[in-house]
Amino acid sequence: MLHAASVSFPEMTSLLEKLPDYREYRTTAEAAAKEREYRHALGLMLKDCGEYLLGVAEKKSQLLNTEMQVMIDGLVDRIGAIFRRLDREGLVCLVGDHDTTIEELEELDARLILLVEEAMMLVHSLETGVPASSWFKSEAAILSRDLATFSEVTEERNYLLGLGWESEFKPR
Repeated sequence: MLHAASVSFPEMTSLLEKLPDYREYRTTAEAAAKEREYRHALGLMLKDCGEYLLGVAEKKSQLLNTEMQVMIDGLVDRIGAIFRRLDREGLVCLVGDHDTTIEELEELDARLILLVEEAMMLVHSLETGVPASSWFKSEAAILSRDLATFSEVTEERNYLLGLGWESEFKPR
């Protein structure tokens, strides 16, 4: 079964248009501005996923058991954790050998795009005739794994952009 119809072409196009071209980063201000645009586009797509999940939980609150409600809350919390990583600010400065770092960043960006696309498809499949219990047994676990991977890839991107690891920013 194809799910492509649940992924908005304008959203994906907008995201792809904001995909950074790291070789064109000339100043730290320009790099920071382009990073903000890209991160904002990723964040908007994840925000849509979170809002959709919350909307389903609200509309179907009487059909979802406590475990399902908790699972939705957990998925939304994972999205919130990703937002914190996407919101990392600081001086953008590619670490290590620039060519190698750029290749790694481009690979990570490709993974992020695939992950956000899959997240959108998984979230929107909750409402499309699939019994909710079936979605929670299969798709929810995949979505949770994808969101965890998305968070890790985002953190790795932060490191390669000179924004440090999250552990460096936690209160002691």
